[in-house]
Amino acid sequence: MNTSSQLMSPAFIHNLDTCVGCHACVIACANENGLAPGKFWRQIVTYNPAHVPGMPVYHLSLACNHCLDAPCIKGCPARAISRDDRTGAVLIDDVKCIGCRYCSWVCPYDAPQFNADRGVMEKCTFCNHRLTQHSDPACTSMCPTGALSFGTYVEDETVSVPGFPQAPIRPAITFLPLKGRDPQPAPPGSTLPSESEIAAWTAGVAGGPPASKISLRGDWTLAVFSFIGIALVAWFLSSLAGGWLISPEIFGTVGVGGMALSMLHLGKKERAWRAILNIGNSWLSREVVAYPLFIAMGILSTAIYPDDSSLAWTTAVVGAALLVVIDAVYAVMAREWSAQLDGQASVLSAAFLVSIMTGNVLLALISGALRLYSVVDRMVKRKERLSGNTRSSLLVTLRIGVGFVATGLVWFLTGEVSTAAITCALVGEFVDRLDFYNDLDITTPRRSMARALTWKRSHRR
Repeated sequence: MNTSSQLMSPAFIHNLDTCVGCHACVIACANENGLAPGKFWRQIVTYNPAHVPGMPVYHLSLACNHCLDAPCIKGCPARAISRDDRTGAVLIDDVKCIGCRYCSWVCPYDAPQFNADRGVMEKCTFCNHRLTQHSDPACTSMCPTGALSFGTYVEDETVSVPGFPQAPIRPAITFLPLKGRDPQPAPPGSTLPSESEIAAWTAGVAGGPPASKISLRGDWTLAVFSFIGIALVAWFLSSLAGGWLISPEIFGTVGVGGMALSMLHLGKKERAWRAILNIGNSWLSREVVAYPLFIAMGILSTAIYPDDSSLAWTTAVVGAALLVVIDAVYAVMAREWSAQLDGQASVLSAAFLVSIMTGNVLLALISGALRLYSVVDRMVKRKERLSGNTRSSLLVTLRIGVGFVATGLVWFLTGEVSTAAITCALVGEFVDRLDFYNDLDITTPRRSMARALTWKRSHRR
């Protein structure tokens, strides 16, 4: 898109001084789009809802910002999200959507919403039907104070507003700053709010504190699926290095079982085939292609052409690529924080498993040290944010006790690679994958607001 077209892109204009948080825009959006009771594509997020003295109170009216570099378009594996070139609106085609929720995980603005009744994602359409008729969106037309209006995108007029996540994706919204009341955004690296602080600071806001976009309880099938991929790649690589021999029957059964588990997450399972369509842009699409390709090549290499070394090494390369892709799927998510080495979690996990399966002491020491460092770093970083989280504490205890201590003791006592040591290592890495999922926390305006409030509260003079 050239510069002139960027300047003419439609955008919301939000005046923080005149917004009173009346929710007229929220209701107008729901009525215009015929949303079911309790379903909303727009939300009001309030800064300082408790009216703490010495701190300003203002409201953000937020929906989809129809970003010029929209991550949802790039991330959607089914190519169900596109931009209307006539109006600039980013739209979800519910006939193509598979309900994988990935668009909501790469969006920092909490725009795409999963409709469980329909099994697809939904969000603000910019009232595209009105734009094509040269009318403004309903939310801007119904704002009684003129705080939310419709204009054009100007890149150099971006205003940093606490509660509005900063991301280099050019959201099509311009904020008119508070006159004489310019709250400081929380600086990068500042302390993140705890779950109790999020609940306290967002009390009274419509809808209450937001639920996590992704969680171990709700998405455990994906955690198990990704671990199966890691374990199978490690098994295949170790077999090439003289470790555990591959059983094609077990390898194939477990691999297919992992794919079946991943499909349980979809809102539209019958459209699962569409997940391969955006392989040129979406890491999720690449994972969907790489996983079954590796399983199929692994079965061919071990059951049909066991003496073909070129096929075996090609399969190993595909397996290594799968590990990189799995890590990339999570690396591009809109997250406020992550532990160091989380971006290499799958690769390092497979390396540690290979070291145990082959009895490679040097690789075990190096990969084990890196894995332990990642566990400790994750534990330290979430100490304040998730203080008192018993599930996390239990997972860390199991991970260290079984994955490292028990594995090392069994290996030391037996003096050789044993089924017991491999089992302990597998259990440890599986628990670590669960802990990894337990820590996935997608950025949303409400969480960003809580972070800004927590920082401001601790730095008031």
